[in-house]
Amino acid sequence: MFCLWDDLLNLIFPPRTTCPFCSGTSPAGEVCSRCLEVVEAYRRESFCSRCGRLPGKGDNVFLNAGAAGLCVECRKRDWPFVLARAAGPYEGILKDAVHRLKYAGKRSLAVPLAGIMEQVFREEPQFAAVDLLVPVPLSREKLLRRGFNQAAMLAGKLGARQQTEVDENALVKDFETSPQAGLSRSARERNLKGAFKVRHGKKISGRNVLLIDDVFTTGSTMSAAAATLVAAGAKQVFGLTVVTGRLF
Repeated sequence: MFCLWDDLLNLIFPPRTTCPFCSGTSPAGEVCSRCLEVVEAYRRESFCSRCGRLPGKGDNVFLNAGAAGLCVECRKRDWPFVLARAAGPYEGILKDAVHRLKYAGKRSLAVPLAGIMEQVFREEPQFAAVDLLVPVPLSREKLLRRGFNQAAMLAGKLGARQQTEVDENALVKDFETSPQAGLSRSARERNLKGAFKVRHGKKISGRNVLLIDDVFTTGSTMSAAAATLVAAGAKQVFGLTVVTGRLF
């Protein structure tokens, strides 16, 4: 009966046959082999063992100069999160997919993006301790304008795939901040000061939290959100995004 129903639905609503990333031909609308190869190549690159950011093209020296594969910045400073990871750099097909999800409202992209995040989740041993996913929130004003929080969508899809609890309301953003793009690190940190609040302190206390967002650039947003969760009693906080920066 279910097969007949599926066949009928496929007749009325034919399944997509294009890759969600590059729009090339792909059975059942899944990520095509060419795009998967690009993402897998990203995961084979060296990255900072703490913040997860990648070096510039052809510049891997900083990762081999000691300090357990830390980038220059992570050797000099500490973070309120244990570590952060990403599926790839903020470039090419991944940057385009994030932009189409975030700014063009292509919500269906949350599914394949969560899929490549899941691979990173499974490959990072320390994520085995995670027992709660928390998306980085938008302010009420921005949420009303955009109509959805892309981080919450990614967290929901990833949580369902990994059977891990998701709390979209544990962390809130109290007020709208100026756009982070174009600001220096210190300006970004000042911009976010006091912006995040924990709503469900009892649910956070003693938990190993994985913060979910779409982009990690300087780490200011992830750091501010993680610090708020730690102050509320989180045991450990980790970060996972779709993309991260090449800053070295």
